[in-house]
Amino acid sequence: MSRAELLALLAERDSRIAQLEAENADLARRVARLERLISRNSGNSSFPPSADDLPGRTPPRGKPPRGGGKRKPGGQPGSAGSYLAWRDDPDDTVPHFPAGQCGCGAPLSDAADLGVAASHQLVEVPLSLARVIQHDVHAVRCGCCGRVCRAAAPEGAGRPGTVAYGPQLQAWCVYLMAAHAIPVHRCAELIEALTGARPSPGFVHGMLARAAAAIRHANQLIRR
Repeated sequence: MSRAELLALLAERDSRIAQLEAENADLARRVARLERLISRNSGNSSFPPSADDLPGRTPPRGKPPRGGGKRKPGGQPGSAGSYLAWRDDPDDTVPHFPAGQCGCGAPLSDAADLGVAASHQLVEVPLSLARVIQHDVHAVRCGCCGRVCRAAAPEGAGRPGTVAYGPQLQAWCVYLMAAHAIPVHRCAELIEALTGARPSPGFVHGMLARAAAAIRHANQLIRR
């Protein structure tokens, strides 16, 4: 065999070895992918529990019994914890007295008050129902010179004889849209659900431009 033929055989062998290595690497990737697919079950994926019984499927591991591990359930020693603290200065105090009759038949409304027997504190949100408040602007005549003076209308009031939404309701609209990215129509529906007021989507959308104009000078100072 000549030297040229030997070199050709060696080159063909090296090419075959490189081809086999590439095929082997591809097969290894396929096997790994199949193993991952087979290992999926209802415990580690979105598969339904009924798929755990399929041939070749690895069943999920059983859950350890509660409290069987080293870590006890609940708060751990040394943790700060979170709880509702009792307040010594509640915002309001509502007395409750027993009603009806005593076991002897006497009315409890005539019974002697023995004082507070127990106290309970509830953290509650008051109902935020929209109220229609009429502001009557009065005029007075000076007793000295006879000049007529008229009181100023409250801020945010429209023309006399018209109805307008107050600044607090307007602030709700801007807060929901600007701080929480709530769409205009959903903001109007949320205001109605929480307060009973029914602002139109056009009014709610217009509040963005009015709010931007109100804080324009502050924004300019911040940019500077």
